[in-house]
Amino acid sequence: MMDAKKKYGGVFTMNICGNRITIVGDVRQHAKFFLPRNEVLSPREVYSFMVPVFGEGVAYGATYPRMREQINFLAEELTVAKFQNFVPSIQHEVRKFMQNNWNKESGEINILEDCSAMIINTSCQCLFGEDLRKRLDARQFAELLARMEACLIPAAVFVPWVLKLPLPQSYQCRDARGELQDILSEIIIAREKEEAQKDSNTSDLLAGLLNAVYRDGTRMSQHEVCGMIVAAMFAGQHTSTITATWTLLHLMDKKNRKYLEKLHHEIDEFPAQLNYDNVMDEMPFSELCARESIRRDPPLMMLMRKVLKPVQVGEYTVPAGDIIACSPLLSHMDEEAFPNPREWDPERNLKIIEGAFCAFGGGVHKCIGEKFGLLQVKTVVATVLREYDFELVGDLPEPNYHTMVVGPTASQCRVRYTKKKKATSA
Repeated sequence: MMDAKKKYGGVFTMNICGNRITIVGDVRQHAKFFLPRNEVLSPREVYSFMVPVFGEGVAYGATYPRMREQINFLAEELTVAKFQNFVPSIQHEVRKFMQNNWNKESGEINILEDCSAMIINTSCQCLFGEDLRKRLDARQFAELLARMEACLIPAAVFVPWVLKLPLPQSYQCRDARGELQDILSEIIIAREKEEAQKDSNTSDLLAGLLNAVYRDGTRMSQHEVCGMIVAAMFAGQHTSTITATWTLLHLMDKKNRKYLEKLHHEIDEFPAQLNYDNVMDEMPFSELCARESIRRDPPLMMLMRKVLKPVQVGEYTVPAGDIIACSPLLSHMDEEAFPNPREWDPERNLKIIEGAFCAFGGGVHKCIGEKFGLLQVKTVVATVLREYDFELVGDLPEPNYHTMVVGPTASQCRVRYTKKKKATSA
């Protein structure tokens, strides 16, 4: 795509399996991709391959009005007001993980795998409560997600009929999804019984979904609640895991020593037990590190929509029937917007060209979990770095572009930890 952009300019069309794919590679034209509503540019058609994971009638498997209501239910539970008590819970889960798994004076670990476990544990605890956290082990959840992800067929974007074939991976995905549905159903039933016997209701995302009422007066079905839990975890777990991992890896790189020292100086300004205001309002450099990590290596290489009505992008008209796409990876390599784009520089200005940074999307489909993800990543990184020193075992890992969600190559993520002599726990 980078070669095509140099040759044809910032807006160009490719033919893939007989489909016209128009790429919006001009960072100044991002608004033309992100701002149109679903009736003009629709994600539903191009992401239908996710329906086996989320379930029929959930998200991309629902009608647009129903999908919009479901997303609103999630958005209502992912507001800043709900986050105030999350930081102690995240720190508790991270410290518990470190005590159980990094319990030697020094040792080697796979930082990608361990960040994944910490992100899943903290997400379950914060968003879905103690019952889900106790019932669903991080590695079990990661294994089920991995099994479902391995069965996805992204090529269905270009050849939708593939989804109708009786392929082995279709059955494997169904089985993994069934296992997760059974676990979540047990938790939901137990939660409903518990709530019926209490005077006050639990306030977390699971409770919000169970109490959600559609405009037609009906409640979400158990199938829909399970699907939305899977959708929320599937969407957030990869992004937060990859961002936390890249951030730690870059800070371990000896050439970034000055940034590590700067971050330590920021972290050391606060007590070991952090609160929401510390993390979100008083740690600006920590956030710059996280944003630069997701800028340099965005987990999603391509964001796509089906063109339902013609749209004007610069001097070109993209006709109905095309697929239109924006690539965060391509945009984030723009030399004008991000000079020396492959350099990890958390002090860089991400707003040289307004809207060029698009890791969290934009418009009507801007990531609703952005604030929670940053809260989670910043808390995990601060808690880990307060108690341990790290060094890379080899070179900085290369991105793995062979997976649907791009992260550091797992086999290259071995790092060495050393427990700090005067670590402080709260």
